Amino acid sequence: MKQRFSFSRRRMAVCAALAAAVLCGAALFFTGRAARPAAAPAQEAHYVANVSLAGKRVLPVYGVERTDKAVALTIDAAWGGDKTPEILSILEEKEVPATFFLVGRWVREFPDLTKAIAEAGHTIGSHSDSHPHFCSLSDDQIRKELTDTEKALAELGIPKPALFRPPFGEYDDRVVTVLRGAGYQVIQWSVDTLDWKEERTADQVMEVVARKTAPGAILLCHNNANTIDQYLPGLIDYLKGEGYCFVPLPELLYEGFHIDPNGIQHPPESEP
Repeated sequence: MKQRFSFSRRRMAVCAALAAAVLCGAALFFTGRAARPAAAPAQEAHYVANVSLAGKRVLPVYGVERTDKAVALTIDAAWGGDKTPEILSILEEKEVPATFFLVGRWVREFPDLTKAIAEAGHTIGSHSDSHPHFCSLSDDQIRKELTDTEKALAELGIPKPALFRPPFGEYDDRVVTVLRGAGYQVIQWSVDTLDWKEERTADQVMEVVARKTAPGAILLCHNNANTIDQYLPGLIDYLKGEGYCFVPLPELLYEGFHIDPNGIQHPPESEP
């Protein structure tokens, strides 16, 4: 019995040693695994910081917070002018104000149409001088695009615009900051008719207008779109029938840059 007991004690000691070794190894294993995720909090904080910075981006106005059903019709003019007289006739007949974002070279090519737009009482905004990609321009090049357009308008007796729409809708924080520094409110859109596409039909334009228009919307159209003379009367009649009223874009906007992360401008008293 004594020998058996001694053997058992030796076996238990061996087992205990093995168990200790296993536990020690396990501790080292899990400690090593834990060391890798230890950086996670720092990574998470960095990610949150990026989200926070993204939330404070310098944004243009995409739409406006409104309690009424006011909307603004905007029309970009960069190429061609043959449909512009018909557009002006429709707007006059329907008693609808619009904002025309004009490219400087278009102004120089179509001075009579430019003057007709101004004389009809529509707002004129700048759409650059040569319609380049603004993110690829230097600050000085951006300013030259602005001043060249201002000069083209001034030669026709039209004052410097207060509104600017970036060509291609392209911008970054720097671009918007430079534009604001030059005295411009930067404008995008909340309803894109995509009417510049050659295959775009009037019915397709009306579908997106019906689906996306909301109070404070800014609608984007183009003066030389294939179907603008077809869809514009129906667009106006439809939205009026839905209780919307068209106002000049400056009347839709508020003072200052109270713009939330979605590009919606709010009244100063409810700044996001």
